[in-house]
Amino acid sequence: MTAVNCADDPDRSSDEESPAAVAARIDGLREEFRQASAVFGPRQLLTVLACYGRPAGTDFIRRIDRPGAPRMLLVGTRGDPATPYRWTEETAQRLGSAVVIDYKGDGHTGYGSSTCVRGYVDDFLIDGHLPGGTRSCPAQE
Repeated sequence: MTAVNCADDPDRSSDEESPAAVAARIDGLREEFRQASAVFGPRQLLTVLACYGRPAGTDFIRRIDRPGAPRMLLVGTRGDPATPYRWTEETAQRLGSAVVIDYKGDGHTGYGSSTCVRGYVDDFLIDGHLPGGTRSCPAQE
């Protein structure tokens, strides 16, 4: 899992950074992580080190240029701690043919948390039906 996450993150630290530079960067992020979550933030800060020394990540997702790609469904969760919603928007824009389900809730993935999201996804996977434009699903149902 760590190898996949590191390969997927083109914004991670560079192997060319010295240990002192990495330590300084972590110290600079400490308050931001603590503000995001007083309970989990300090522990999650250590994930910054998980990719140090691994091969370079990829920017593949940022190079999508597929005009005419088939329509597809993307689900983005506003409060996803692992997959920022802006990645959903960026991917949809690059594809040019994606329908976005904007789940206003928290957590990683909206399918299991929202009957609204589940309805759109099931309609797509079972019947091949895609709504037009971005759709929104509330956090509380």
